[in-house]
Amino acid sequence: MSKAKNINLIIFGSAVLCLIAACAKKPVIKEAPQTAQPMEKMPEQEDIEASLRGKDFSAIADLGVIYFEYDSSELRSDMRAVVEKNAEFLKLHPSMEVRIDGHCDNRGTTEYNLGLGQRRASAIRAFYKSLGVRPGQMATQSWGKERLNCFEFTESCHNKNRRVETLVRVKEAPKPPQTDKAPAKSKKKPSVSK
Repeated sequence: MSKAKNINLIIFGSAVLCLIAACAKKPVIKEAPQTAQPMEKMPEQEDIEASLRGKDFSAIADLGVIYFEYDSSELRSDMRAVVEKNAEFLKLHPSMEVRIDGHCDNRGTTEYNLGLGQRRASAIRAFYKSLGVRPGQMATQSWGKERLNCFEFTESCHNKNRRVETLVRVKEAPKPPQTDKAPAKSKKKPSVSK
């Protein structure tokens, strides 16, 4: 036989063996019936964030800005006093809704900086909560590198942009229902002179 016929026989034999092996009966493994999986734990009612709807949040002088190291969401030791002072103010004003804004410098991708800004805001919210600020009073938001305070490409400028700002707004008190009726006039009996 020639070499070409031998190679063809080897290829044909290999193909037949592969087909036989592929069609072999596979053992059936019976699995235990699945039980219902526990639902993912829902956040506690008290830990749900406040609504961010509306644009009435503003910075006030009583609330300091918290600065961060490059690529970090850990609270710097020199910023602890600022966080504690902010928390005391917020506890004294429970009618204020709080938006904790995380910011980054202009290095890195937009996606990465949005995530880092969110981690910074969430870290400060957790500190405020541990210091007694009501969780339902606070919400977090990340701006990433979208709202820079300084636009130069220097380290001192980057330091100013890596921050968390605590903004507030006063909740509106519920308004009493309006009625279309005018107040009732008192009916006086006419005085009779004697």
